[in-house]
Amino acid sequence: MIQAALQQQQPAVPRPIHRRAIVPQHHITAHCRLNEDYFAPEPRFGENMFRRRFTMRRPLFLCILGALERRYEYFRIREDAVGKPGHTPIQKYTAAIRQLTYGCATDMFDEYFHIGKTTVRECLQYFCEGVREIFWERYHRKPTPEDC
Repeated sequence: MIQAALQQQQPAVPRPIHRRAIVPQHHITAHCRLNEDYFAPEPRFGENMFRRRFTMRRPLFLCILGALERRYEYFRIREDAVGKPGHTPIQKYTAAIRQLTYGCATDMFDEYFHIGKTTVRECLQYFCEGVREIFWERYHRKPTPEDC
């Protein structure tokens, strides 16, 4: 009873306010760097490095990217919540391919691609669903005797 009376008389101590650390994401700068490294007419890293890093040749990469862009709005460039341009299709697709290629953690892409781990996870999910829907009929077949 006395404890309750004392607690009522003491002013409530406000809780400390914790602010989230906001990391600025420079989507366009990251896209330009990725483009200069792999997709420019004279890229910084040649065809051999592209094949090693992406486990496919550049024309196949661009073919799959084009199919995903045409079919799904997720793989088109959109504005983010603030009204700035969001991630480009190449950034999203590259993040998904790199996850599949290297089997790495989702937060690894923050430094080079400027993509957060939640978005990287979404990229992989939409990529896998998209490839399965677009290319399933064409490439899913029973093995032929030559395959075996």
